[in-house]
Amino acid sequence: MKQYYPVFLEGTAQTIIISIIGILIGILLGLLFVMMRLSKLKVFEYLARVYIAIVRGTPSMIQVMLIYYTLSKVISVPQVQFLGSGLDRVIPGSIALGINSGAYTAEIFRSGIISISRGQTEAGLSLGLSEKTTMFSIVLPQAVRNILPALGNEFISLIKESSVLFYIGVQEVTAQALGVGGTLYNFVPPLIVAASIYFVLTFLLSQLMQFIEKKMGRKYIQSN
Repeated sequence: MKQYYPVFLEGTAQTIIISIIGILIGILLGLLFVMMRLSKLKVFEYLARVYIAIVRGTPSMIQVMLIYYTLSKVISVPQVQFLGSGLDRVIPGSIALGINSGAYTAEIFRSGIISISRGQTEAGLSLGLSEKTTMFSIVLPQAVRNILPALGNEFISLIKESSVLFYIGVQEVTAQALGVGGTLYNFVPPLIVAASIYFVLTFLLSQLMQFIEKKMGRKYIQSN
């Protein structure tokens, strides 16, 4: 297996990059749809509910394939190679992960916002702040601190979920493991290596999130 370590390193880098892009898209979509979900306009609330219900109620593999085949017909992406995969596959795959993550992130943000007492919002409004300013300056910063562990768990889930991108030809860890297995006519060793890579990535990320959470907790205690 030693001769294939560059292949696994390439797949690991691909997995990390598309997961970061996916979680960033997911956070942006999550913020957008949680604002729609909490909007006083019933149309926005309904659209947000529909989006969240559809994404959470359908398999991520189907979502990835639908988005890939749809975008490939609508947008012409140059077939530039990036870590062994064409951008025409990496970009739709990253977008699909982001759309999938956005539904779960929206619910995470909603739970964080709901956890903040109504008195915080009323205090901001009583100071003459608009509802928008109160939300983004008072409520959301406190909510983010509360939901940080959940966001970390979502990122960890997304790293593992990125394995479905091998269905559209993205050469992430799982795809590279299957490729090596096909070359060796033995899939067990490369799949064990792939599983070990996912474990190391998720374990390190969980430790990082615990460190950040403790640091933020200490700062909160000192500020009070």
